[in-house]
Amino acid sequence: VAPPSGGGNVAARIGRDGGFEDGRWLVRVRAGPFGLWSQTYALDLVGQPPRLWLGLGISLLSGGEYCVEAGMRELFWNIYGGVPPYSVTVEGEPVAPGRKRVSVFCGLRPSDLQPCDPEPKQHQTFSAVVTDSRGVATQAEFQAVVAAPPNRTITGSILLPATASGGSASGAAVRLAWLARLDLWVGDSGVCAHELRYQSTAWDADSWPEEWTTINETIAAGAAEYLHSGLDPERRYRYQVRALNNIGAGEWSRPFPRTAARPGAPVLTARTAASGSVALSWSAAPAGALRWEYRQRPAGGGWGAWTAIAGSGARTAAHTVSDLTEDVRYDFQVRAVNAAGPGRVSAAAAAAAGLTPTPPPTSLLYDEYDATGGATEPGAHSILSDAADLASGIVDFADAPTAAALLVNVDGFGGRRYAEFLADVAVGDAFTWEHPTKCWFAYRVTELLDDPPAPARKRFAIELTAQDSCTGPVSVRGLYYRLIWGPAPSEPRIGADGIRILPTGYPVEGGHTYRLSDYGWHGPVVIDIPAGMRLLNRGVSDYEFGGTAFLQDEASGAVLDLAFYSGEDVGRYVPPGYDASDDTHDVGALFDAIAASARVQREPR
Repeated sequence: VAPPSGGGNVAARIGRDGGFEDGRWLVRVRAGPFGLWSQTYALDLVGQPPRLWLGLGISLLSGGEYCVEAGMRELFWNIYGGVPPYSVTVEGEPVAPGRKRVSVFCGLRPSDLQPCDPEPKQHQTFSAVVTDSRGVATQAEFQAVVAAPPNRTITGSILLPATASGGSASGAAVRLAWLARLDLWVGDSGVCAHELRYQSTAWDADSWPEEWTTINETIAAGAAEYLHSGLDPERRYRYQVRALNNIGAGEWSRPFPRTAARPGAPVLTARTAASGSVALSWSAAPAGALRWEYRQRPAGGGWGAWTAIAGSGARTAAHTVSDLTEDVRYDFQVRAVNAAGPGRVSAAAAAAAGLTPTPPPTSLLYDEYDATGGATEPGAHSILSDAADLASGIVDFADAPTAAALLVNVDGFGGRRYAEFLADVAVGDAFTWEHPTKCWFAYRVTELLDDPPAPARKRFAIELTAQDSCTGPVSVRGLYYRLIWGPAPSEPRIGADGIRILPTGYPVEGGHTYRLSDYGWHGPVVIDIPAGMRLLNRGVSDYEFGGTAFLQDEASGAVLDLAFYSGEDVGRYVPPGYDASDDTHDVGALFDAIAASARVQREPR
């Protein structure tokens, strides 16, 4: 037998096919074929009159569907004791032999099957009589309550953007979930369907409309959630749900989401990100936040409109704003939006939109400088004073600034093949010619010249863009020359987050954000150099004590010492004879500004 849905006295609730007739019975139960048997219960019905157990439930006509007719109920019974066969009458009307249930309406006799509209919680009394083969009769009554379905309570909702799974191409979606709220008087009232309705208003509206819109869709009795799609992402929604059965409808649930206090102001942080972007992050979202919005303005400009962050919700705490003008500083604000509307606005946070990262440089390695032989041997190259004369290689660094062309063999040092790379060199490409003594000259390609005859070589017209302090003769055999294709060493490279890398040994202009570095090593600290100042990175020392970066003001010669890994102001140097009264740009205040701006902001890998 199937276990009873309501529990209780199993033997009396389940009964026995044909009833427990006159006699002595031993009854025991177990759960499934492998359960343990219960203790044995002795049921002595010898000479006892028949007894009738009555119950009332939702009618299960038409293949078990609920809500066949409004107000329909089903009276069912079990018989024990007496001597079969039995006859049963309900409200004075006989029931066909062998039947153990009959449909009734609001307490009327079975033959009066007419729909009715019972009042909620109306008490009904049903009367039935059982008679056994001896003519012994017993009457039983059952009093029940006309019960609408249990009430429902919406427990949560999830806002899904149009692009999320379950959303629609035409708008966002809301997934709702609910639970039954049971009342003691309800009993086994059953549910045949659910009904859902909603209201909609603008995100910034202070009130809801009076009218509700019913969702015209059948929601099954066993459903505990519903996906409402095709919504306008620029509006907010709230919902009510109720259950239905053949007695009537339950109460509408409380509107959900319930109107709550507007979210408080988050704490916003902005940082530079690569290629015209700014990365925003803020404190944890308030409970019930449905989405986030931000607005922006360029420095000195007016605020733009609020923009909803697509796909944002209660767990969102970061967003990257893109398509900004590179190297322009912007202010940002964010706010959360919940069922009550937009929350309080964060304080403004500012950051510059990052630059496009510099591609990694490509180094071509050569071990021979061939001033007069035309670089015909593998590993040879030359800087020509006359682009048309392959034997006009310069022999002194004094002639490097006026050099006219670069001549290279396509085979570099140690059998390295550079033909494919050199074939892609274009006008405007920059490279640095680095001597084995580490002094250098930076050039830009101005023209792609005809290739010399075999062996394979390439020739490019060039012009000087920057130089180091190199003096003396050029040629040094047996050491390595490098042609480094990329910006000159004196130019700040752009890191992966769009921030300039402070070069070592060369002054830079203020008015920008820079990352501390020590030659090729990028540190975690970022600083803002004030406009109108030229600052020289003299390198990093004292690594055994954590590392100290020495930053020198070009105008005064004063030096600011910053901890390389934390940005802490650890000391300052004032050159002998320095007179602050003659310092028109107030180097002390400039150093104060740099130290105050220092922050740890690790470069993304």
